[in-house]
Amino acid sequence: MPTTDPGLLAQISEDYYLNKLAFGEISEKYHISRYLINKYLNEAVKTGIVKIEVATTASRNSQLEQIFKEKFPETACYIIQDDATETATEELLSNYSANFVVSHLEKGPHVVGVSWGETMYSVIDAITTNPLEQVKFTQFIGENMKYNSTAGCVRIVEHAAKKVAGEFLTLPAPLYLSDNMVRNGLYDAVSIKRTMDVAKKMDTVLTGLGTIASLESIAIWNQNLNRLFPDVRLGEVAGMIYGRPYDINGHFLNEDTDKTVGLALNTIMSVKKRIGVVRSKAKTKAAIGALRGHMLTDLIMSESLAYRILNEAEEK
Repeated sequence: MPTTDPGLLAQISEDYYLNKLAFGEISEKYHISRYLINKYLNEAVKTGIVKIEVATTASRNSQLEQIFKEKFPETACYIIQDDATETATEELLSNYSANFVVSHLEKGPHVVGVSWGETMYSVIDAITTNPLEQVKFTQFIGENMKYNSTAGCVRIVEHAAKKVAGEFLTLPAPLYLSDNMVRNGLYDAVSIKRTMDVAKKMDTVLTGLGTIASLESIAIWNQNLNRLFPDVRLGEVAGMIYGRPYDINGHFLNEDTDKTVGLALNTIMSVKKRIGVVRSKAKTKAAIGALRGHMLTDLIMSESLAYRILNEAEEK
C-alpha cells in the first residue's frame, strides 16, 4: 500500500508523464519540494499506479555485431534488425538507443554532453524513465542556429533535462566563429564560462553523425564554408562530428584551423563514454570514418546500414 494518498500520486504522475510538466511547475502547483515529487513518482511506479512499458522491442543481429567487433574493435556496435518499413526501423532504433542511454545514466551521477540533430531529438523523445535528478545535460559546442527546429542545440539539451527531471546548461554562442580573437574572448564571458566548466567534467557524450550537407542546409554556415574551413577540401569530407569535419579514413580535417566554439577536440575525445546513433543510410561514409577514427566508444545503427558499411569499407 502507498504511504501517500493514491489520488495525489495519480495527479502528480499524470502531470509529469502525460501533461509534461517540469518539476518546478509541479512543485508550485502542489506546494511540495522537488525531493517529494521524485519520491512520489517512484512510489507511484512501485505501487502500480504508474506502469511504464516499452511498446516495441528491438532485436539485434549478433552475427553482424561479431563481424564489426573484429573489424572495428575500438567501438562497441549495436546493430538493430530492420523492421518492415524504414519508419518502423527508425522507431526501433530510437527506442533501443533511449533504453541504452537510460541504463547507462541510472548507474550514478553523470554529466552528459548532447549534440544536435533530428536523430538526437528522436532518441531523447523516446526516453521513458523515472526521474534521474543526478544527471546534468550540457551543450559542449555552440548553437547550430536551427532556431525554428527541434534539432537545435538548446532545445535538445532542454528536452533531455525535462525528460528525466535533470538539470541543463546551454552555451549561448554560435557553433562557429571565424575570428580567432573574438572566439577565444567569448570563453571569459560568465554565462559561457559556467557551461564550459561543467562541460569539461563530462563523462558521457550523446551524438549523431552529420555530413557537410547538414551545414549547407543552414544558410549562415553555407554562405561562409570557405571561411569556416579554410584549408579543407569539402569533397574529402565524409562526415561531421562534434562540429568538426573528417575524412573516410577517420582523420579530422581542420585541427590546425578549428573555428568551432566549445570544448577542444582532444578534451571531447578523452570523454570515457561517447555514444553515437546513426539512422540514415546516407550517413554510410560518415559512419565508416567515425569507426576508423575511433571517434565513438559505442555506435547504434540499423542492420541495413551495417551491411552498407561493410560493403563500402571493403571497396576503400
